[in-house]
Amino acid sequence: MPTLEVRVHVPEDRLAEFYSRFGDFMIERRTAPPSVDAMHAVGTAPDWVHEPWAKERAARFWHQVTDVGRDLLRVLIAGAEAGDGHQFTPAELVSKTSAKSAQSVAGTFGGVGQLIASEGLPSYTYAAGKQWHFIWDWDPKKRLYSMSPEMAKLLLEVGA
Repeated sequence: MPTLEVRVHVPEDRLAEFYSRFGDFMIERRTAPPSVDAMHAVGTAPDWVHEPWAKERAARFWHQVTDVGRDLLRVLIAGAEAGDGHQFTPAELVSKTSAKSAQSVAGTFGGVGQLIASEGLPSYTYAAGKQWHFIWDWDPKKRLYSMSPEMAKLLLEVGA
């Protein structure tokens, strides 16, 4: 399907929210039907990481992620490996990566979310009427990012 370039003006203080909502909007155009758990709990891996196709799809996904996206995901992977359940703020992610601002973190994750959707990776319900793909966990109210240890392990196995 052809795409169109759309330009909009967004108040500077709401740019991160705009990117987040735009990422949600783009994810709704999944190429495969979602696989939905009842309610996904932050810090737990989605069921699909144990599916026979998980490693192949995760590898295909990882090799398409941009360098900045990989930097951000590697910080989440390191946090998951530490085992302390640490959730990163956008400011922490900026300080640990080549991301230039909190808005660029949101924008980069929005782009990674589009890639996840294009790969047809399943989504999970995190609140009534809300779904997310859970390569990483995200608390939309607090703007915190984290990854489950099982997801981190899978991405490390495919070259992260």
